[in-house]
Amino acid sequence: MGATPNIDELVAFFAARDAAEPDVDASMRSLVVPGEPGAGAVILLHGLTSSPPAWRAIAESLAERGRTVVVPRLLLHGYRDRMTTALRAIEARTLIADVSAIVRATAALGEDVTIAGHSLGATLALDAASREASIARVVAVAPFLGIAYVPHELHPVLLGTLALAPQHFLWWDPLLRDRLEPKHGYPRYPLAALSAGLVIADRVHDDAHRPPRAAAIDIVINDRETAVNNRTAERLAGAWRSAGASIAVHRLQGLGRSHDIIEPARSQAALALDTLIGIIESDHAPDDRVHQLKPAE
Repeated sequence: MGATPNIDELVAFFAARDAAEPDVDASMRSLVVPGEPGAGAVILLHGLTSSPPAWRAIAESLAERGRTVVVPRLLLHGYRDRMTTALRAIEARTLIADVSAIVRATAALGEDVTIAGHSLGATLALDAASREASIARVVAVAPFLGIAYVPHELHPVLLGTLALAPQHFLWWDPLLRDRLEPKHGYPRYPLAALSAGLVIADRVHDDAHRPPRAAAIDIVINDRETAVNNRTAERLAGAWRSAGASIAVHRLQGLGRSHDIIEPARSQAALALDTLIGIIESDHAPDDRVHQLKPAE
């Protein structure tokens, strides 16, 4: 495999970034896989409480295709203590600035840069799309642009409510609690993290009156989404399209009720894998599409 210019600097960038948080587990550190020169670079951003192994299957497939693959660990994530309270310190502005630094470091490779993100990672990718000219394309999978069934117009009220107890934790699964798999994710999150995600989501929404800096955007939604607001994602796509963006919405059907559609530990991820890789790898076209997913025979 050919060496990519400046890859050593990129590896050193992430090594220093991970070393700044000594509680990070070695298996959940950021990952950089060098690819073939000219094949492009793909940044994969995981969601809230997750970590780089969530992208393992997709990262491996993209690397096999010669792409340079960059899987950052979001700040305060991937600690060896799954019950850590570190996420109480999460802030929207810090996450935004960190992703901007990741984009700049990756763009220094001189490759076309694609960012694919899931959930909160997708929200951060869309925020970067609106502001970072070095991004060629964004693929936002199940972006957290609002909570399912909660209209965007109620976000100010919701943010005010969350601010009453920002340090309070909620379990992803109140029955399994700390037994929830996979081990590379936290089983709970503080309300402060929910607030940070909503602040970034609202910033993306407010930016949609003007064309994004990224050349192309693809938004991927599960037809039976359980956690995030698909309607808000579709409204964002419509607003950006009206502003002149090249944007497509991909609706996945047949996955069932789920949000974790990239996580290898979830059965839905195996069903969605080839479709998601196909969306990332294919040439962008500004046409909304429906993908009917069926189990392999």
